Amino acid sequence: MFSLPPRVTRRVAGQRKGEGNAMSQGGTSESTDAIAPARLATAAFTVVVAVQFVIVLANGSTTMVLPELKRGLQATSTQLQWYAALFPLGFAVVLVLAGRIGDLIGTRRLLLLGYSGLVATWIISAAAPNIWLLLLARLLNGVAGGVIAPQLSAIIQRTFSGHARSRAFGLFLVFAGGGFMLGQLISGFLTTIDLWDAGWRWAYLPYIPLGIITLMLAIKFIPHTKPGAKGTLDIVGASTLAVVAILVMYPLIQGRTVGWPPWIFVMLLCALPAGWLFLHYERSLHVKGGDPLVNPALFRIRTFRYGNIVTLLVGLLASAGPVYLILTIQLGFGRNPLQSALLTAPMPFANMFGSLAAAPLIRRYGRASLGIGAAFNMAAALAIILVAHLEITDRIADQAVFMIPGLVLLGFALGISIACSIAFVLSDVPHESAGSAAGVQATGLQMAGAVGLAIFGVAYYASVASNDQVEGYLQGLTWVMWLSVAFAVIQFATIRFIPKHTSVTEDAMVMVDPEMSVMPDLHPIED
Repeated sequence: MFSLPPRVTRRVAGQRKGEGNAMSQGGTSESTDAIAPARLATAAFTVVVAVQFVIVLANGSTTMVLPELKRGLQATSTQLQWYAALFPLGFAVVLVLAGRIGDLIGTRRLLLLGYSGLVATWIISAAAPNIWLLLLARLLNGVAGGVIAPQLSAIIQRTFSGHARSRAFGLFLVFAGGGFMLGQLISGFLTTIDLWDAGWRWAYLPYIPLGIITLMLAIKFIPHTKPGAKGTLDIVGASTLAVVAILVMYPLIQGRTVGWPPWIFVMLLCALPAGWLFLHYERSLHVKGGDPLVNPALFRIRTFRYGNIVTLLVGLLASAGPVYLILTIQLGFGRNPLQSALLTAPMPFANMFGSLAAAPLIRRYGRASLGIGAAFNMAAALAIILVAHLEITDRIADQAVFMIPGLVLLGFALGISIACSIAFVLSDVPHESAGSAAGVQATGLQMAGAVGLAIFGVAYYASVASNDQVEGYLQGLTWVMWLSVAFAVIQFATIRFIPKHTSVTEDAMVMVDPEMSVMPDLHPIED
């Protein structure tokens, strides 16, 4: 739902050696056009930021049109769940592979290919005559996003070094966070005024010309690269992981529609042996000296093992919570897309501040910072539950306004939780495995978001199906929030298994490979 926030932690695997500009010193296997190592005001960096900004604008826009899809394409609630879940699913499946393919064929080439595909999916989506073509385009949209993300981070990482790199990623994230919020407002406004009767298509139409323009600028200004590191692609692992995800998501999303027949539960149970086969294959590939999608050796590190459990718990809520809040505000309270965008805009804004709060919390409280994030998640859920049970007799729609404190708390909590969990997951990982570890976690975070939409949807739509009035939506939202409280409790219980980390000074607290604050660096780093 949100762009990944800045992650900070102490570097225990040692500082990167020879941190001069990668291109001027030949510190990377790719050759690029010269870009000033300490200046951000370059054409290439401006284009990279513009590409990310347009992508996040579109992502923010699509969150606001779920109810409009219900009206414009007669989409069912099940199809709305798929629409929300297919993007993170496609994104997660190709993320690690895309980073490695970028090394094999060249970062620039894959970036332009992925971005061209993304713009094409926007065109298909805007022209889709039915929900089925839109769902296919949504999946391809996620795949294209997963292809692009590692290339953007790699370009910045290989262009800048030291403080210049941190400033570059900081600016990159500011535009990413602001773009998501602005996208919600733009989509909400255009969909509400319904210019030319385009309805939900305004979630895509404004970004097609912007995408074409930025694509042409990228062709002109992104530095040329050549193939770099050698490696193998774990196509089997990625495909098996996708099968596991579908075996979990399909029964949970479709079960209610088909009446929960026995085969639905059989399919859900099949996810267990499929998951075992995935892990077994990854382990055997690692033993043979291959490049597995998930390196099983990393799970021997306690911070990585238990930190990823926390990440999955947070990921379950990160996508599902905002989606079901937006549906409740629009469909339950009857607010139009613009009103819904204005009500929910503080959430991504608070998310950025939560990310910024992560560094001082980790420095002061160590692993307890994960508990602070869980506490804020619980507070947000309880605040929303309280509002859901308020009785406003004269005008029940006013209840939506009272959701704002809970929305702010939720955004802030997710910012803290995601940033702190990633900091601890990567804190004890050897430097040479940092890219692989970050790829595993980012994939898990995205996959958990997709699965979370299915899990939370079972509780949400069970209430809405029995009562499609505002009371039914509020009851469904209440169940979603109680599930959030339960996951926060599990998060608290998991923290005790994470080793304590000694306090570090302000100077020692640095970003863990800043490119991972956007997407993980999935490219080998040569000192």
